[in-house]
Amino acid sequence: MVAIGQEPWQEIVGTIMTHDQDKIDRSKLRMRAERRMKIEPAGVGETQGMSAEEMAKTIHELRVHQIELKMQNDELRRIHEELEEARDRYSNLYDFAPVGYLTVNEGGIIEEANLTFATLMGMERSAFIGRPFSRFVQRKDQDVYYLRYKYLIESGNLQSFRLRLVRNDGSDFYANLECMLVSQNDRKLKQSRIIVSNITEQKKLEWQQQQAQKMGAIAKLAGGIAHQFNNGLFVIVGTLDMLEMDVPKDEKTSQYITSIRKSADRMEQLTTQLLAYARGGNYEGKDISLVDFIRNTLPLLEHTLGASIDLETSLPEVILKTKGDPSQLLMVLSAVLANAAEAIEGKGRIKIACRNELITKENANAFPGLFPGPYVILTVEDSGRGMDEATKKRVFEPFFTTKEVGRGLGLAAVYGIVKNYGGWISVESQIDRGTRVCVYLPAAPLARLGKNGRND
Repeated sequence: MVAIGQEPWQEIVGTIMTHDQDKIDRSKLRMRAERRMKIEPAGVGETQGMSAEEMAKTIHELRVHQIELKMQNDELRRIHEELEEARDRYSNLYDFAPVGYLTVNEGGIIEEANLTFATLMGMERSAFIGRPFSRFVQRKDQDVYYLRYKYLIESGNLQSFRLRLVRNDGSDFYANLECMLVSQNDRKLKQSRIIVSNITEQKKLEWQQQQAQKMGAIAKLAGGIAHQFNNGLFVIVGTLDMLEMDVPKDEKTSQYITSIRKSADRMEQLTTQLLAYARGGNYEGKDISLVDFIRNTLPLLEHTLGASIDLETSLPEVILKTKGDPSQLLMVLSAVLANAAEAIEGKGRIKIACRNELITKENANAFPGLFPGPYVILTVEDSGRGMDEATKKRVFEPFFTTKEVGRGLGLAAVYGIVKNYGGWISVESQIDRGTRVCVYLPAAPLARLGKNGRND
């Protein structure tokens, strides 16, 4: 992309001034000629002694000259209008370009900025002029800017890098900067052009893809561990069955065997969760109305939330069906509700909602792995303490917890189940403003919309 500088506009202004000056000079000459004609009486001066033929020739030459002057004036007027149009086109191209343009001197002071950059920063354009560009760079990224700009001034090589810029309201956004030196004729001071592009959405998609790749690698490892663990459990449970048949029954032996079997059962549940997270677990897919499922399941889970938590629901009468395993969907709902309840200290609120949503080709990029089509959305929103960015990035990792003792796989198992169904899960959270978890589940194929989610 080529930066638009100031020199073309200077040339345009110079051309206009030259033509205007020529026009002024001609006007002065004409005024002087008219004054001379008024002073000199008729028949006096150059016309005295002229024959009729010479007079006619002179008048003809004057008329021709008058026509030439008129044509020149018309041409100058046309050129002036074209220059005005060119100036307007240049101004629109510069000010309303899809990216921000800046002119910065050798000391890093902003000398010029277009309207697009002002809009990106949420400030008036005049607020930038005469101020250092580093003033608008996020504090943690200023070293990157200083090193790159110094190298640009010293080497003259094009510099392209990313950093965060701070808006007028204090918020920041990711920007891609392309910096280049421009020649200033005989001037010793160096000047640079900076092209600024907002890449916040691009960075968000890159982060989502990186997270998906990381979780995929962890899921593959979890799946291998789960299968090996299952093989060991099979031997333990089989041996327990043989002991119960061969060892004489007495109270002490039965207690030992019962204790071992309970532990084996817990390990089997953990293995099931690991396989669900690894997206390798088998499940029995059924067409399920998520609204009916939630209404039937909530009475079994409400007692685990605590008496100080108010549970609200927003469940529409009309909802598309989704295909899933009731036991796995129970795991999803219970894990999300448990995390929401743990985030609430004292009194609080949890809201559960469902809705239909159509994912189009245009917005499918915001959900890596989702195909365009109808989806059923489960949303669980709490009024808890919320999470910072570092915690939010790790919520789907197995056994990750902010407490001293974790609850197990938690949202990691939810992530695996939802991805196995071809869905998507997102988490939005801010400190002291709560958390919202959205689970996207594909609508059942060929499901028709009916009352209470039932097929007609």
